[in-house]
Amino acid sequence: MTITESACKSTPQSANLRIETLSFDKIPQQTRLFLDYLRDPVALRRFYPEAVRFHYQVTNRRDRVLANYKTDRAAVCEALERMNRVWKASEKTLANINLLRDADCLAVVSGQQAGLFGGPLYTIYKALSAVKLAECMTQRGLKAAPVFWIATEDHDFAEVAAAGFINRDCDLGRVGVPLEMHRDDVPVGCVTLNESVRETIQNLMGALPQTEFSEDLEKLLREAYEPGRKYGDAFACVMSALMSQHGLILFDPLDSQLKKLAAPLYSDAALRAHEIAVAIEKRSQELVASGYHAQVNPSENSFPLFLHDEDGARHALTRNANGKYQTKADGEEHSAAEFADWASREPE
Repeated sequence: MTITESACKSTPQSANLRIETLSFDKIPQQTRLFLDYLRDPVALRRFYPEAVRFHYQVTNRRDRVLANYKTDRAAVCEALERMNRVWKASEKTLANINLLRDADCLAVVSGQQAGLFGGPLYTIYKALSAVKLAECMTQRGLKAAPVFWIATEDHDFAEVAAAGFINRDCDLGRVGVPLEMHRDDVPVGCVTLNESVRETIQNLMGALPQTEFSEDLEKLLREAYEPGRKYGDAFACVMSALMSQHGLILFDPLDSQLKKLAAPLYSDAALRAHEIAVAIEKRSQELVASGYHAQVNPSENSFPLFLHDEDGARHALTRNANGKYQTKADGEEHSAAEFADWASREPE
């Protein structure tokens, strides 16, 4: 049987375009693990049990994924509709949220940090990859909706505070917002834009080549990156506009309603904190022993969650000699069970 996948079309020969490819192993600073995964992901199933050789093979997971899903779909979709409407979601996006309410619908999830003005180009590629795979699955008779996870809980503001682009002189240009806009202990998504962002947009538009899209681009950026708006919301507004015709659903993990729905997961992670930390440390050692680099620098005393105070600041927790966990800030210690109970009651 031949299946036509409108989202998986190759560039037609009649397009009169010259297409060139460059292997990642020709690009400096690529890790061995990444290159080996590109060559043969199945060979790395020891580290990536769900790896597949062809994208359509992920459909084999459908029944298992649906059977393991326990969270209230209606509540999730209510939160998704609320936040996506704020970001001026298209009718296609709202339709996909309604589709996701169905018990037999899958979510194809990608994601990235909330980069300035949409972030690096690969952010768009990630979003389109979710769209593409969701449509490929739909063409195979499955229900699927594309979702983009905005990593608003990230704290590395320096990574998202600037944008690179090709300027009028065909050189690499760069604009950014002041790093002082961010307080180190606060999630990037909670940063409030100040008046300086207007000048940043002006500098960008002055350096970009003028095209038939310039006016629309400037209008989009000025409406999205408005002083007083949260950094995560500004990014979401840009992504919503760029992906409107594709029905991409945007997801902000900082949302309090979604955190409440995730409370059982947080509680379980807290209760199994030491088990999780030991497993991560063991896996890191296995990666290094196989000639790869450790993905993180773990410790068996790590805790999988952060504690957020009333001011929104996050605090890391560490296991002490008594087997309890404490922050550096006040040194007050609690057991994993106490944190698990806390996470279930106040997941925000």
